[in-house]
Amino acid sequence: MNPIQHLLNSTVIPPEVLKAARAISVMRKWEQVVGKDMANRSWPERYDHGTLWIAVSGSAWAQELRMQKDEILSRLNTIADEPGLFLNARFGVRPLKKKETGPAAEVPVSDSEGLSIREIAEKRQQAWRDASGTKS
Repeated sequence: MNPIQHLLNSTVIPPEVLKAARAISVMRKWEQVVGKDMANRSWPERYDHGTLWIAVSGSAWAQELRMQKDEILSRLNTIADEPGLFLNARFGVRPLKKKETGPAAEVPVSDSEGLSIREIAEKRQQAWRDASGTKS
């Protein structure tokens, strides 16, 4: 990244917003990370300052994922091509929300006209939270 891009990114969009956006992009590839069977029993709910919160359909499956935590974090960081983006994973037994089939949390162009980049990013994050059933 050249110095101008770095300056623009750090002043226009806070680093945590950029990290969250990159993490959300990787979270959409959950099946690639854990495999189809485990993806049917778990789903990444949210990302918060390096921690990925994952809903799991039962305690036995949560325990299975806990035992694979280091491998899962490694795969997530590899897919993100950013070591250290995913630092921790937390697994909780909760009802799974319906998984997305296409690119979610996209703000239609008509809804983003006149908004700053930050406002668009915040709107997309809120759309992701709404789609995944998490509260702000």
